[in-house]
Amino acid sequence: RLSEVTDWKVLLLEAGGEEPDLADVPAFQPFTTNSHLNWYYESVPDSRFCGGKSCAFTTGKGLGGSSLHNEMMYSRGNRRIFDMWEKMGNSGWAFKDVLPHFKKWENNSDPSIAQDTEYHNIGGPQNVGWFPYQDRNVQPLLEAFQEVGYQEVDFNGRNQTGVMRAQFFQKNGARQSSNHAYIKPVRNVRSNLKVITNVRVTKVLINPVTKLTKGVEYVWEHNKDRKGKVFANKEVIISCGAINSPQLLMLSGIGPKRTLRSLGIRVMQDLNVGYNFQTSIKSGGIDLILPDSQAMMPSDEDVLQGILEYYKNRQGPLSAEGSYQVTAYIPSRYASPFEDLPDLQFGLLPKITFLDATKPDQEWPHIIPYSYYNRISVQPYDVRPNSYGYITINTTDPFSPPLIYPNFFSAEEDLNVLIDGYNFIAKKLSKTKALNNLGIFLDTTPVPECAHFYFGTDSYWNCLSRIYNETSQRYGGSCKMGPSSDRSAVVDPHLKVHGFKNLRVVDASIMPIYVNANTYAVTLMIAEKGASMIKDDWLK
Repeated sequence: RLSEVTDWKVLLLEAGGEEPDLADVPAFQPFTTNSHLNWYYESVPDSRFCGGKSCAFTTGKGLGGSSLHNEMMYSRGNRRIFDMWEKMGNSGWAFKDVLPHFKKWENNSDPSIAQDTEYHNIGGPQNVGWFPYQDRNVQPLLEAFQEVGYQEVDFNGRNQTGVMRAQFFQKNGARQSSNHAYIKPVRNVRSNLKVITNVRVTKVLINPVTKLTKGVEYVWEHNKDRKGKVFANKEVIISCGAINSPQLLMLSGIGPKRTLRSLGIRVMQDLNVGYNFQTSIKSGGIDLILPDSQAMMPSDEDVLQGILEYYKNRQGPLSAEGSYQVTAYIPSRYASPFEDLPDLQFGLLPKITFLDATKPDQEWPHIIPYSYYNRISVQPYDVRPNSYGYITINTTDPFSPPLIYPNFFSAEEDLNVLIDGYNFIAKKLSKTKALNNLGIFLDTTPVPECAHFYFGTDSYWNCLSRIYNETSQRYGGSCKMGPSSDRSAVVDPHLKVHGFKNLRVVDASIMPIYVNANTYAVTLMIAEKGASMIKDDWLK
């Protein structure tokens, strides 16, 4: 967007590499997540969650960031949350203000949804739409949620509560990352845009007297002895994500002064960098077992046919993500009954279990394409978390990973919401005629770590939540947006870092309150709005 101004020269520095062709295949999401496209961050171990071990914090590395391997689902978040942003002093960030920026990037390829022009658009750079392939389990899952009282909705429209065959960031059966949508079409066309990959920015250069940002220092990713500096005439814009942006700010002297001084880093500005960090909390460990008639277990010939069909026409099982196409937003007992602001989302993750009479059950959920499965892991997500974590550093080495303290379940309400989600699955969803008439039933075998509790009790769900909880590739809040009167804020409503005239953060880290949704759509909105504000500031 910035390179649309032909008089400006824009330099994009990316720590990762180019986007591989493999990332295009929707069903290959498990492969791309477990590849060089991931920073492979982990949290500091905590006995309260993730079984007392480190939680994996998957985040994207490469042109396109996490859109290279996220689950691609299009979900904006609830309008009331954006209105809360404005009430916190962030003028211009109410839902009525951000909706045009959501619509600006959207090219909705499904006419039945695109016709709702109040909420949707065609013609933007980023395509969204239903997967071209719908397997035999999608419709029964939709009907199961409807059977227990939830209507089929467009949760990016007027109402969020309900079930939906979700739209995804794909075009003609192929993943459309932000690299595909924004960078590739103009990279070799606009002479004023330069993109350099495999370069890690290690420090923002700041004049300590004037507080003007001069440029950045960088190191080549594969040759740490090769270093350099780049200088900016207008601004430095940090878009490293909710984990890496706070790390870079702190390495540059912007952050909690106590942390910086302990590492010998000169304090440029004492700000609450790294705090207010949140992510939706999800948990697994509970499966629907599919009979042979519903299982998507192909023969070798079927697999070969699926590969040929995909690469010839971008059709067939590999052009979709199996049962994950269905998702639902519902309120737990702890959500307000008087407003459409759900705090639970349900993910229906395809999963394969291979059974061998001579061995224990072997589950391979991450190395098989999402197209093929004989179980569905039904995962409740707490999408309105009350627990806050933080990101910090304990070294000046930019190649050392930041320390992640998610503090899951520090607010007991979050645990209660997940327990409510499990009860919904076990007592309602899994007992619907839509599923049971097809021979789909809940596996009530206790997991070994929680077998000392009765399956289906709140004590069992409590145990399961703490052992099987995971992160969800949806992070935000660590460079909180707020007015200067908010001492916990890092950037102002124009996304400028407090105390600096020409340094901005433009990514999911600026969210003052976490959105109850997948974060890619809102990150695109933040980027579109940020680009518009930068243009307004310099061209007015």
